[in-house]
Amino acid sequence: MSQEIQNAAVAVQEVAHVAEATGGLGTLGINLKIFLAQLVNFLVVLLVLRKWAYGPIIKMLDKRSEKIEQSMKHADEIEKRMESTRHEQKDILKLAKTEAVKIIETARTQSEKQSEKMITNAKNEVQQVVQKGKIQLQTEKTQMIQDVKKEIAQIAVEASKKILEDAIDEKKSQKIAEDVVEKAV
Repeated sequence: MSQEIQNAAVAVQEVAHVAEATGGLGTLGINLKIFLAQLVNFLVVLLVLRKWAYGPIIKMLDKRSEKIEQSMKHADEIEKRMESTRHEQKDILKLAKTEAVKIIETARTQSEKQSEKMITNAKNEVQQVVQKGKIQLQTEKTQMIQDVKKEIAQIAVEASKKILEDAIDEKKSQKIAEDVVEKAV
């Protein structure tokens, strides 16, 4: 163990010597010259990155943020327009349905009126045809009666001629008249 103690004592002396040479930072394992060189390098790299990398990246991010905001505003406007268009479409559909119902009702009433009118006209025409038929039948009946009367008169005249021509007695004249009437009918 004594060897270990000696080794530890030597190590402590070396650390104390290094600490005296580098100051208080040496105890932490930091070399002041190397630290300053690394600090200068870091600042140079930081300035270079800020000028050529960080600035353009920030500008690009700002532009992208503006575009995103504009897109969001545009999307909101489009959504508002779509909503108003939906409302307008619903209103137009309601109006169209109302108009369609009115048109259907108007067409129905007009067709009912037209149907009633056609039925009335048909009834009137039928009545007129029936009336004309009655008049025509009456005229034909009258004409037939006149024709029959003329024929009877002719038959009677012919019968009279025969009776007078034959100058026969009454029985014979009756028989001749009946024969003439039968032939005529």
